[in-house]
Amino acid sequence: MSSSEFVSASRYEPGKGHNKIGQYTPIMTGVLFLTIGINYLSFSIKALGRGESFYFIVSFLIFTSFVAAFVMLRRGIALEKIYRASKYAKAPTYPLKTIAGSLLSAVSALSAFLGGYSFLSSLLLGTALLLGWYLYYGFDPRNDKIEGYNNSRSAERIMKLLLQANEDIDVIKKSASESKSTLIQISMLHMAEAFHKIVTHIENEPDDYDRARKYLVSYLGELRIMSETFIKLQRAGRSDEMKESFLDTLDSTIAKLDRQYERLMDEDMVDLDVKLSVMKKRLESEE
Repeated sequence: MSSSEFVSASRYEPGKGHNKIGQYTPIMTGVLFLTIGINYLSFSIKALGRGESFYFIVSFLIFTSFVAAFVMLRRGIALEKIYRASKYAKAPTYPLKTIAGSLLSAVSALSAFLGGYSFLSSLLLGTALLLGWYLYYGFDPRNDKIEGYNNSRSAERIMKLLLQANEDIDVIKKSASESKSTLIQISMLHMAEAFHKIVTHIENEPDDYDRARKYLVSYLGELRIMSETFIKLQRAGRSDEMKESFLDTLDSTIAKLDRQYERLMDEDMVDLDVKLSVMKKRLESEE
């Protein structure tokens, strides 16, 4: 499955059986920091052998900081790539690249200070590292790529719905490709395209979410299950008696989806929704 599975939000991750988030990060990214961290691990082991508990603890903490920075950097880059490639997305929940760079800056300054450098020189070293980090990796995206909602929870709900809708549509298309009936295959693809038009509309006009929600939550989910079930029956040679009824259901669904899409595109209805929304907000502000 392509990166479209992440289309809704960078903070939603693929589930079991999907592409792993690590595939969005080159394998060698951050390895240098991991290598440096291993050196501090050897320092901590030597300090432990000499009975220098303070230097053992400090060196081990610096080692764990480098490992943590390595993990956060890779994850932050992957989330940023998903975010950049998505038409609409929530910004990553935590600025992982920024946290990683700040952590490395702090432990590098501490390491230099403990190594005999002056406080000012150590501070300048940490600052230089942070600046270089920013110039090379950049900081994390912090603005959500969705408009129309001031309530973050509403935005997340929309995107989670669209994520599931895209997945359901992909499953229906896959089922269509496995159908032995040309008529069933054509109808399933038309239905998938009709749902996709509604999803695309919500991407561009998130304020229409409530009016399309039932179609994308209830109908699409049910039709995905029916499509998968029909293909299973077809494989078992038991679909003939269900073929006409299933085809009728698909055609009826397509007709209803087309009517729903026309309603979403109806400017008079959109104007009414806007007026109602404005009045609702005004009334709420007066309470």
